[in-house]
Amino acid sequence: MQPKVTIRRLLAVGLAAFALLGAGAVRAAEDAVRYVVQPGDTLIGLGQTLLENPDHWPTVQRLNAVADPYRMPVGRSLRIPVSLLRKEPRAARVVHVSGGASADGQPIVVDQTVSEGARLVTPAEGFMTLELPDGSRLTLQPQSDVRIDALHGFKGVDDVQRATFDVRQGRIETDVKPQAGPAARYRIHTPTAIIGVRGTSFRIASESEQTRAEMRSGTVVVRGDKPGREIALKQGFGLVARAGQPADAPVPLLAAPDVASMVTLYERPVMRVQLPPVAGAVGYRGQIAQDAAFTRIVAETKASVPDLKIAGLPDGAYYLRVRALDSRGLEGLDADLAVRLKARPEPPFINAPRPNGKAGAGTVDFAWAKAEGAATYRFEIARDAGFTDVVTRDHALPDNAAAVPLEAGDYHWRLASTRADGDRGPWGDPVGLTVRPPMAEVPPPAFDEDSMLFAWGGEPGQTFDYQFADDAEFTRLVASGNVTAPELVMPKPAAGAYFLRIRAIDPDGFVGGYSAPQQVIVPAELPAWMLFVPLLILL
Repeated sequence: MQPKVTIRRLLAVGLAAFALLGAGAVRAAEDAVRYVVQPGDTLIGLGQTLLENPDHWPTVQRLNAVADPYRMPVGRSLRIPVSLLRKEPRAARVVHVSGGASADGQPIVVDQTVSEGARLVTPAEGFMTLELPDGSRLTLQPQSDVRIDALHGFKGVDDVQRATFDVRQGRIETDVKPQAGPAARYRIHTPTAIIGVRGTSFRIASESEQTRAEMRSGTVVVRGDKPGREIALKQGFGLVARAGQPADAPVPLLAAPDVASMVTLYERPVMRVQLPPVAGAVGYRGQIAQDAAFTRIVAETKASVPDLKIAGLPDGAYYLRVRALDSRGLEGLDADLAVRLKARPEPPFINAPRPNGKAGAGTVDFAWAKAEGAATYRFEIARDAGFTDVVTRDHALPDNAAAVPLEAGDYHWRLASTRADGDRGPWGDPVGLTVRPPMAEVPPPAFDEDSMLFAWGGEPGQTFDYQFADDAEFTRLVASGNVTAPELVMPKPAAGAYFLRIRAIDPDGFVGGYSAPQQVIVPAELPAWMLFVPLLILL
């Protein structure tokens, strides 16, 4: 015959279990889940299905004062210590990877799952976001090393999850769903602090033997690695926990930068984000994400001044998040802004005239490099930098050159590229151009017995080239050279017709065009005896 399960036998098992668990079981009862009795349930059966060690069912009986372990009212609520429950492993899903990341040394991809015990690492420009079974999300920032110490639920209890992350180094940002019941746990461990979470949004950084915690919303409990009081860190506050010390008292985070008047369209491959300064800031951080929740971060930058630069992004719609850093290294409140990058096809590089250069009045030749991806070019010249007074406009130039007649004056010109499918790139930066008037004609010379003197108008600092020839094409030069003042003294040549032209060279090296050729008549000198011919005739 099979031995009967007598009340005496049940009591003996119960006493043995109590002896094994002792005071630990009493403490465990305080960290418990609720189980509602279903038809057909017995404590022994629940021990088989729910408990890690089925022989510990008497502890449940004692904690709940169950008189008969075989007969329990349907609908009764039982408190079961979490320490007794059978763990059920759970997995987190990778919802975003950018710049590379690994799990246990192997490259990781979107939709891959990671479980308890996995070691997650991001490189210098890497980001990775995990989604836990309860919907909580954890984003690893660049150069982070995080181990999943715990990620599990419990048999028969669907709404309880325990997650613990060991942040060995680096930064994480996390949004935690409200934890169901007192048994749910979400914890962050660092070398210098332990952070307990019940549902909140916060940031953690672990580096240089200190931990920085910053609250976006909700509250967490922080304890340093040296015994001391636990600190409730509330929304809008941050603290620093250093090795061997109690955690510092919380301090208010710096205000969010005012982004209301910031630009939202960026038209250069390197996005230059210029922020209004924040009082008390010693640095600034900017992040770019593909979604408003910032679970798909693709780039970030940090600077000591409110002038952030972000490079390497393709054109598209993004979300920008910026914040200020204080002297403790704590990062302040976030400011988010929807932005757009449209930098391609890029405008071509300018060849001539050089930026803020000069040209002579008349036909001015413009030239630029061929831009990658460009089928045609847009080309504009205006009298103002805002291009409201346009002189010439051509939005379908097939070549990378143009010749435009221009009068003397100050101008601005700009270029843009257009792809074959009509996609227009942004305008390049406007560049200035000064068109100089032609050199004025040189007044006729003054002669003396052996020389001739030319003088003309000029500007301070200019030098002048001259050419003196006996033909209008200046193929037979009699004299040429350069003078540092707007005048020229030359030996008087033999009588005849000559031609002179002058050009000015500005202090910045700009060489103007030659003046129109001016004919110079050098008169013949009469012999001295010819002066007496009229007198002889009169005699």
